[in-house]
Amino acid sequence: MGKKEKSALNVAKFIKSQTLILLDKLNELDDDDAANACEKLHDDAEALHELLAEKWNSEEED
Repeated sequence: MGKKEKSALNVAKFIKSQTLILLDKLNELDDDDAANACEKLHDDAEALHELLAEKWNSEEED
């Protein structure tokens, strides 16, 4: 995995963690609509992070 790939993977991991923090805050505020949207955003960020990790880690093994 090159420097650019590692950087992109780190950004995806950061977004995943930040959406989880935001979700907690929105739940504290009892804002269900925003929390639901944020939960979807977190799920998408998690899926993206996993996709990139699998893709670039498998390229290293080839």
